Amino acid sequence: MEYVEINPQIELFINRHSTPTWIIEDATTDFIDLTYIFKGKAFYSINGTIHEVNQGDLICIPKGSRRSAITDPTNLMICYAMNIHLFDLTGKDVQLPFPLISHIGQPEELHSLYNELTFEWLKKNKGHEMKARALLLMILHFYFKSLYYKGNNVNIDKRIQKALRYILSNLQNQFEVEELAAIAGLTTAYFGTLFKKYMGASVKEYINRMKINNAENILLSGEFTVQEAAYKCGFEDIYYFSKLFKKIKGFPPSRILIENGRSDRQEFEILNK
Repeated sequence: MEYVEINPQIELFINRHSTPTWIIEDATTDFIDLTYIFKGKAFYSINGTIHEVNQGDLICIPKGSRRSAITDPTNLMICYAMNIHLFDLTGKDVQLPFPLISHIGQPEELHSLYNELTFEWLKKNKGHEMKARALLLMILHFYFKSLYYKGNNVNIDKRIQKALRYILSNLQNQFEVEELAAIAGLTTAYFGTLFKKYMGASVKEYINRMKINNAENILLSGEFTVQEAAYKCGFEDIYYFSKLFKKIKGFPPSRILIENGRSDRQEFEILNK
């Protein structure tokens, strides 16, 4: 399952600050318990097995599980706890593909999402349910990146992130590695090494892939020719663009226009010689 078309619903959300006598009574859940430990320590019994959880851990207890919990009275747990339901677009129950206990750490992005969700949940302004559901999807996406999707590294070096933001905001431009290294505040050689470590591709390979993805989106809009899409993505040589597009996507860019019934016959013949 790709987990793309999922519909999450929040039954309960709480920023829990445990007391020394805090307890979850033993019972079978009719929801998914998704709890992120912000600080402290707790002990969860899940289907008869005791699990110790600590700061930075994620608990994902499937619907239908037997669950109880207590906190360590000398190291009180603070957590973000959600009881959620997850459905596909036909309304069938979906379970999350995460381990019972995972260590996520304390990334700023995740804390920011939970803080915003807390704010929306407590304000309860008109439409807050929609905003809360959107934030839950963003939180779930973060966990999918960390625990499920292959080849995704959540904790990308901030210097590389800065260069990535610049690239994605200027896909119509040409880029020099020296320019991107300067933006990241690194030497050219170290920037290239660090970039490949986090992105799994060289700077040039990554830029070409993003430009071609952008060109594909432009062509799918049905508003531009192949030549116009190439220019909008910084390619002056349409032959090179077409060759690179086919190498990355496995088919020529003209195919998108043909499938949409918008191909320019002359352009098609030029690109497919």
